[in-house]
Amino acid sequence: KAHEATARKAVRRKAFPHGAEDEPIRSGDPAALQKIMTRIEATALSIDQMKAANVIIRRMEKDLATEEDMIAAVVASTGLTEEAAARGIKLAPWQSRHGFSTTNSRAELRRLQQRLAVVARMKERGTQSQELVTGAGAVEIKENADIARIQLIFPGKPDDSTRCVLKANGFRWSPSQGAWQRHLNEAGRYAAQRVLKTIIDASAA
Repeated sequence: KAHEATARKAVRRKAFPHGAEDEPIRSGDPAALQKIMTRIEATALSIDQMKAANVIIRRMEKDLATEEDMIAAVVASTGLTEEAAARGIKLAPWQSRHGFSTTNSRAELRRLQQRLAVVARMKERGTQSQELVTGAGAVEIKENADIARIQLIFPGKPDDSTRCVLKANGFRWSPSQGAWQRHLNEAGRYAAQRVLKTIIDASAA
């Protein structure tokens, strides 16, 4: 069973190198910007639909309309599906009021907008690299914007203590890249500097 699970994971990774449609958008995906913008548009549309539905629901509540009539009116006026409309109109035992809450959707919209800005800055900045001489030789620090990874490239295989430091700071060996890497973000940049400082301090001791 363990072998089958590993095989399925490997096949899925091969089939969807940048993640499947139902998975979170990866910064290293060449289409990441477009996918995030598409989700922003969809989320904004959903918020507008729920707001419009709430106006209809409040008006029909005053007229003592049935839930079925509310659902039909919301579907006809907002573009929501009957199932989606029912989620905001048919009350669960713990609910006391009809209508949709947009709180979570608005929070998701803000998160997506922030993510879009971060990925856009990373793509604009592009791939950058520099070398730093350490006790382990000249180590290349590479910000690989194409795959959204910060990479440490050593001249040879690091010794055991260096590998322990790398792993403790979230870096993992990538045979395909020939580098120790983790996600490219501020935390990744800080971790890279921490690794290099540890190596330099150890060689100076």
